[in-house]
Amino acid sequence: MNNKKNKVAVVILNYNGLNNTIECLKSLKEMPDSDYRVIVVDNGSDKNEANVLKEKYKNFITLIRCEENLGFAGGNNKGIQLALADKDCQYIFCFNNDAIVKADSLQELVQCAEKEDFKKFGSFQPKMLWYYHRNLIDAAGLWYSKNGFGFSRGGFEAAEKYDRAVEIFGCCGGACLYRADAIRDIMINGDFFDRDFFAYYEDFDVAFRLQWAGWKSCYCPSSIIYHKRGGTAGVRSKFTAYYGTRNQIWNLVKNIPLQSALKNAFFILLAQVAQVAINILKGRFDILGEIFRGKRDGWLKLAKILKKRKAIKKRVAPKEIEKWFIWKWRAKSPKF
Repeated sequence: MNNKKNKVAVVILNYNGLNNTIECLKSLKEMPDSDYRVIVVDNGSDKNEANVLKEKYKNFITLIRCEENLGFAGGNNKGIQLALADKDCQYIFCFNNDAIVKADSLQELVQCAEKEDFKKFGSFQPKMLWYYHRNLIDAAGLWYSKNGFGFSRGGFEAAEKYDRAVEIFGCCGGACLYRADAIRDIMINGDFFDRDFFAYYEDFDVAFRLQWAGWKSCYCPSSIIYHKRGGTAGVRSKFTAYYGTRNQIWNLVKNIPLQSALKNAFFILLAQVAQVAINILKGRFDILGEIFRGKRDGWLKLAKILKKRKAIKKRVAPKEIEKWFIWKWRAKSPKF
């Protein structure tokens, strides 16, 4: 497979998730033969996982070994850089290792991307369903609230509510087809995902940068993905509490239009306070320290982020960004 022309590169990140990665690769192998390659980036895993993957899938994957954990952003950047070195690569599919595809999922995304009406679109979102509760949406794209917090579009809602192909704000990084030209266009210092984010909110950052540069995003519900969510770091862990909190602030400062920040300053501040209050009321004292640490580092370590704000390509008016903002204060809770 790796010797033929590869229109699509699938980039998968493995970090101490061997069983998930094997299941993920098995689902990819069951897809109809097509012009794609699979790049697995091992992010400094323990227990010889890289060697196991290389031996088991030596004729199916290209393996990149990282000596240390570079995070979601840094690890995926390694795979993306390798994919872009292939002049035949037109699309890159970033795919979480704790997810599986239906047999025609990738083909459906590419067919969507190659329609004449979508030539100006830089990212394409499949319908992501919960692996263990397949009647519920995991993500049908991204929502961004005027209070500065991001949400999964349709999270925990009934899958049938999201059966229509529509333009959306942006795509969930856990399963997204990006146009290679769009990736090249918005890279900053050779990075697609912002390596300083490490993990969490890097897909919101990309969604903003694509929108600012004039690249639109499309939701393609005919492409189905099943996602376990939290397969690497856990859904509610100290790791997610810290990086999610810090990067929410960095994304806010880096990307939103200034007039939007000023207009909604009270609600942005209120949301920061409410985040702490809700976790106290729900008794999540085990992660409160990480939330406070994330807020501290988010607000105190802004110099590099502000410099990157200036590097963003801005080809559209701020109103074209603000039109996507909604009011949302909390994620929908599952009923199981």
